[in-house]
Amino acid sequence: MSALTLVTLGAGIFGLWVTSARAIRSNYRHHLIDLALAASSMIDPQLHDSIRRPDQQNGPAYRKAVAPLQRLRDAVPEIRYIYTVVRDGADVRFILDAASPLAKSPDGVSEQAAVWELYKDTGPAMRAAVGDAETPGRPAATAEPTSDTWGTFMSGLVPLKDAKGRQIGALGVDIDARRYVARLADARIAALLGLVPAGALIIVLGYGFYRIRLRGLNLAEVAESAAQAATIAAHRDALTGIANRALLMRELAQIMDAVQSGGHPPITLFFLDFDRFKLINDTLGHEAGDDLLRQIAARLSLALRATAGVAHEAGRNFVGRMGGDEFLVLLPGCSTPGEAVATAEKLLESLVPPYTLGSTEVTSSASIGIAVSDGTETKAEDLVRNADVAMYEAKRNGRGRAIMFDAVMRARLLRYAAIDAELRKALGTNQLRLVYQPIIDLSTGATVSVEALLRWDHPTLGEVPPTEFIPIAEESHLIATLGSWVRREACSALTEWRRTDPAHAPQWICVNLSRAELALGNRLMSEVSTVLAETGLPAQCLELEVTEREVMRNPEAAREVLTQLRQLGVKTAMDDFGTGTSSLSVLRGYPFDTVKIDQSFLKDVTQNSDVLAVIHATITLVENLGMSSLAEGIQDGPQIALLQSLGCRYGQGYGICTPLETDRVLMHMERDAPAPAR
Repeated sequence: MSALTLVTLGAGIFGLWVTSARAIRSNYRHHLIDLALAASSMIDPQLHDSIRRPDQQNGPAYRKAVAPLQRLRDAVPEIRYIYTVVRDGADVRFILDAASPLAKSPDGVSEQAAVWELYKDTGPAMRAAVGDAETPGRPAATAEPTSDTWGTFMSGLVPLKDAKGRQIGALGVDIDARRYVARLADARIAALLGLVPAGALIIVLGYGFYRIRLRGLNLAEVAESAAQAATIAAHRDALTGIANRALLMRELAQIMDAVQSGGHPPITLFFLDFDRFKLINDTLGHEAGDDLLRQIAARLSLALRATAGVAHEAGRNFVGRMGGDEFLVLLPGCSTPGEAVATAEKLLESLVPPYTLGSTEVTSSASIGIAVSDGTETKAEDLVRNADVAMYEAKRNGRGRAIMFDAVMRARLLRYAAIDAELRKALGTNQLRLVYQPIIDLSTGATVSVEALLRWDHPTLGEVPPTEFIPIAEESHLIATLGSWVRREACSALTEWRRTDPAHAPQWICVNLSRAELALGNRLMSEVSTVLAETGLPAQCLELEVTEREVMRNPEAAREVLTQLRQLGVKTAMDDFGTGTSSLSVLRGYPFDTVKIDQSFLKDVTQNSDVLAVIHATITLVENLGMSSLAEGIQDGPQIALLQSLGCRYGQGYGICTPLETDRVLMHMERDAPAPAR
């Protein structure tokens, strides 16, 4: 009987130990997921999708996207890290990290993960949240605390979704788990007290169970309190106290739904951006800039009599901060263009008086974009985009004014959206093709090289000029994919020409390199090496061109990439020289093979002696530095003769030859080849 009693008591103690620990874990994991869900509501999906390159780390778009997460981290002391990740094939990579860029771990490693940095230790919770090609992600939390250089944590992870409910990544919240570990240990010790003699056992067990449950409840209360703080932080701008982006978009979406169903009249949206706000930050400091934003929010709220409640229920105006110096104003009761313009002018007047920042008075006008819903916009993001487009139109028209989104802007926006969508579909089809502009040796007149130029023939849009679709490709982050395709096609073409007619094939081929590709660093080196190996083209037969403007945007990074390309054996050229901010002396520090003098220099070269002197000095310095000079945009014979007299080595332009289709390059080379010596 005693043995049976001991076994029964032992089983009870063990069961108490296990179930109590499980209860604490379950409560804690539940609230970890709640915190992660609250944080995920603060992410701007479109902005998040635009950040994929390492060079964007802590840039303007990055800071705007990560700011709400940083405010949440500051509001909830238990949170150590908040971050977002995306799936890259079988890998998981970081995008945003709310850690301070200056923070270091005890061993000196930066606490902030880099954009596109590989997430190395993907445990079950991370894999569950990220999902895979077949299984969508789901909320999850770590089962046990984990410890590393940065501390001891438990993590809550949830899928990150866009406005249509499609998963675009995952968000993780790491909580300092030292408190949890200590309480769990206390719970187990309390349960072990059950091993005392039978008389005291019942009392101790009862007391221990009470303490365990009490501590579990306290722990749950702490987590619930943190979740409540997170919810408040998720809907209020920490700096100004007005609504933040998450609440604005939620309210706008609800109003738009009501408009669509006929239960609400059309509404008006203002998008405000303050002119030259960055100048105040740069001259007076960020504290002054923050003070200005608080005063702006107060003026807007007073002018609109905005509520902090729910716009569509109260029927009142609603103002909030999107981030930075951008504000949105919802006007549920304003449905006509005349009312909207009058309200916008009233707002502009309220912002005219000077602001007192410490001992300094400053003025700051605003540009306002106005969009009135007419039932065609089905999503809140569409109306915000329309107002944003109108705001930039106001800036282009002189700032300090309000402009209504109109049919012309809509047509331009639709054209942009169509090109963006169709360009994605065109990748990998015969809509995209390369043409090749000959480059001649000015001393002999013989064609020595060609430059690959991208062309797009769309079945319904017609021929879309590069000046239109290349900037869109850069903004939509398609440019790196396009660039990779162009390099492969160009290298394949030259390889085929060399195989077909080695005596007349171009000696090398030139391909442009975009800013996004320049930022890829080692990934660019790997891609170029792979293309050369797969096409069988010698490295010295490829020349990659970078514009002067892109070189000077980040001189050190550009120098490193160009040096690596040179070590690979690939030629490099500075394109559009003379249009950026570099000086002639800067050329000494870069390993260029060729410097291409921009065509704007040649416009008056035959009539203006000053222009002639500048070109002569440029050519002389370039050649003395051991580089080759190339004049772009040559239009006629007199320009060719003048450039020959100045010692310019190469030239290209429509005055020499228009771009050629692939099958006409060899014919041109044969016809243009110098006659053999007799």
